[in-house]
Amino acid sequence: MPPKLETETKRLNMVAPGSWVKKIDEWRRQQPDLPNISEAIRRLVDLGLEASKKLSKPGR
Repeated sequence: MPPKLETETKRLNMVAPGSWVKKIDEWRRQQPDLPNISEAIRRLVDLGLEASKKLSKPGR
């Protein structure tokens, strides 16, 4: 079961190419806890946001 979300949540509906969804599905199947697709997308977005913070630090 995915971790509990924050109290304020918003539903997002999106359209994505099948090849993109397949990549996410392949990634989530490599995770030890096999997150559902929504949790996998949340994790991947968090990873991307953290990586972009590191890239945008001054002096890099």
